[in-house]
Amino acid sequence: MVGAAVLAWIACGASAQENPATPAAEPVCELHVWPSSPVRSSSNNYFVMRSIVDGAVQGRDGYVKLPEDILSTEAQTRTLTQVGLTETLKMPEYKVVMHDQPLPSRVIRGTRGRLLTDAAPCYAELVTDDVFYQEDAIDGRYLKAIFRFRQFDGGSETPTRSFGTYVQYRLTQFPPKDAAQLDAALEEFRLAYGQAFREFGAALNKPAKGKKAKPKT
Repeated sequence: MVGAAVLAWIACGASAQENPATPAAEPVCELHVWPSSPVRSSSNNYFVMRSIVDGAVQGRDGYVKLPEDILSTEAQTRTLTQVGLTETLKMPEYKVVMHDQPLPSRVIRGTRGRLLTDAAPCYAELVTDDVFYQEDAIDGRYLKAIFRFRQFDGGSETPTRSFGTYVQYRLTQFPPKDAAQLDAALEEFRLAYGQAFREFGAALNKPAKGKKAKPKT
C-alpha cells in the first residue's frame, strides 16, 4: 500500500513536469522608423534668375513640374523592407515598428531625448528627415535623403549612439519626359532611396578612425 506522503510526492512531481517553470522572456528591443514628409526639390538652374526651393515641386516659372506623390509612405516602407532595415543597420535583435505619418521637422530636430517616451527600454529611432530632388545644370540630377539615427540602451533618456547625415544618389530617368516614362522614373527614384539608405547604414557602422601614433623623438 502506497503511503499518503509518497502519493503526494508523485503528484507534486507530475505537476512539475506538466507545468515546467519557463524562464522570463528577455526584453524586446524596438527599432522605430518614421518616413519623410513629401519630396522637396532644389536646383542650381542658370536659366532662372534665382533658385527657388520647391520650384520644381510647385511648377514655378522656369521649372518643369514634378509628378505628384513621388515617394509615398507606402513606397518608403516597401523599399526599406526590401533592403532590410535591421540587416543594413546591423541590429538583428531589434523588432521593427513602422510609423505611417512623418514627424514635424521641429520635433525631429528639437527633441533631445526619446521621440517616444513610453517605448521599450531597449529602443532605437530611424527618421527620414527629408528627401530632395536636386537638379544642377552641370552636375546632373540626384536624390538626396537626410537620415537620422539614435539608439537608447537600458532605459536611458540620453542617446548612447547618435548619427545623422545626408546621402545622395544619381538619377538618370527621373524626372520623366512624358507619361510613358512615368512608372520607370518613379521606380528609379524609389530604388535610389533604398540605395541611399544602404549607404547610410554603411556610414553608420563604419569603424571609427584610430588616432595616429605620435612619432618617437
